[in-house]
Amino acid sequence: MRERFKVWRLGLCLTALCSLSACATVQVVPAERLSEQRLTTEATPVAHIYAANWGLYLFKYLPIITGSLSRPGAVSWPALFSDEVRIELLVEKVAQESKQRGGTVITDLRTRDRSSWIPYSLIFWLNEFEVSANASSAPDSTDRR
Repeated sequence: MRERFKVWRLGLCLTALCSLSACATVQVVPAERLSEQRLTTEATPVAHIYAANWGLYLFKYLPIITGSLSRPGAVSWPALFSDEVRIELLVEKVAQESKQRGGTVITDLRTRDRSSWIPYSLIFWLNEFEVSANASSAPDSTDRR
């Protein structure tokens, strides 16, 4: 009987762990929604871009479940055992979104680390990073003589 209880409890813990599915998010506020505000004096505003990703890690460094930057915001199973919760990947995603929308200049790039130990678990960490930036399109600086 005790064996069944242990197996049942382990199954319940695994189900709870999987339900904490990680998430990656990319949000873009286009220039039309900026109320004609300038992001920088030298360039035309394109968008404000925000990207975030978080995941569950064993001992802070071994990824178990992370959000996938290749499909942010999609309702799907997260990436297993792949370390996609990294600042450099989020900065790269913000730069790609800027370029895709015609941006040539990124200003006010900000990063935030909201990672923390999950106290009741003793061995699990929630790693979470956020990156935001303003994307603008600079005028062509080549002289035509």
